[in-house]
Amino acid sequence: IRHLQDQYRRALADMENIRQRTKKEVENASDFAITKFAKDLLDTADVLEIALKNVPEAERSSDAHKSLKDFYSGVSMTHGNLLKSLKRFGVEPYAAELGAGAKFDHNLHEAIFRAPVPNKEPGSILEVIKKGYMIKGRVLRNAQVGVVQESN
Repeated sequence: IRHLQDQYRRALADMENIRQRTKKEVENASDFAITKFAKDLLDTADVLEIALKNVPEAERSSDAHKSLKDFYSGVSMTHGNLLKSLKRFGVEPYAAELGAGAKFDHNLHEAIFRAPVPNKEPGSILEVIKKGYMIKGRVLRNAQVGVVQESN
């Protein structure tokens, strides 16, 4: 009888473990179902951000360039709405402390170039070329960065 009770308890424990594992897999599938789609949208967010950065400040606020000012405003709203939509699904850019000046972390960053820079700590981030994004705490796209190398 003890042997049967032991087998019964083990079977119950196994079933509970399977139930919990399946529940976690279903949650992960639901949380990360949009990963591929979100990754594709990040390119669009990057293009909109580049467009916004390339409009000179003087022309953004000048009434002499009303059509450019209106266009800038529209692109800015589109970019903002895209980021809000991504955030609703758990897609967010990395925190600011992971940007320029931070230590390079191969789990979060992708080094695009290395350059010797006097008075900068080797292995620190010199410039962020493209923001990194996470989805529900998991890296969706590594930040593309330039890294300070040792001066020889």
